[in-house]
This record gives sequence, structure tokens and C-alpha cells, in this order.
Amino acid sequence: MITPELVTNRKKVCSVECAICNNCESSEVKIKRLGESFGVVCGDCLEEFSDKDLELMHNMFTAFGGHFGKLGGSKEETYKKLEEIARSYEKEGKEAAKVESDIKTMHRAFLYGISPVQLVQGLRMLLE
Repeated sequence: MITPELVTNRKKVCSVECAICNNCESSEVKIKRLGESFGVVCGDCLEEFSDKDLELMHNMFTAFGGHFGKLGGSKEETYKKLEEIARSYEKEGKEAAKVESDIKTMHRAFLYGISPVQLVQGLRMLLE
């Protein structure tokens, strides 16, 4: 006999997940060349990120794990992470313009849902 608890606790199984954000809700997806392989990218990510950014994020997630926004739950949490990154840059005397070559920081920002453009512009604003 199937009880209501078993039916309501079932996880939704996705047939296709976005290679960037792991979203399976989008009905609009596209297969894109991401580095040396191909991946499925949802409409939201296609709209938000350039092809260069998509490839960069896919390569980082392949190498280091995770997906865009995995750790970020709210805008406040994301902003706090951006402030934390800015404080660490200020403390270490790093320039905001060089964040694009700091792979570890970029990957951490992506996990919190901070796009490359937001990271660079946010650091410039917070460090001025």
C-alpha cells in the first residue's frame, strides 16, 4: 500500500539540468559548446551570461565542483559574500581589476550567485 508520506516526500527527478545553475525548471534549453565538450544551458543562463562567461563557469565547475548560486540563498547573503571578498582584497592590498585572474575567488563568487560582471563592478565600488 502506498501511503501519502511516500508520495509527498518524493524528490522531483529532472531529465535535463542546466550545466551552469543546475536548474531543471526551465522549458527553454539549448545545447552549447562549453570548452572542449557540450552542455545543456537553460534560457535564464543564456540570457544572463555571455558565451565567454558560460565557458569560464562551466570549466570552473567541472574542475572544482558546484554550480552557479549553489551556496547563495538570498540577495543579502550574496552581498555579504561580495563584501567579504572586498575586505579580503583590501586587507591583502590586491587590485579589483585583477580579480579576473584570481580563480579561487571567482569560483567562490560563482557558488554564491555572483556573476563575473557583478564581481568586478562590485569590487570596484566597494574598494573605492
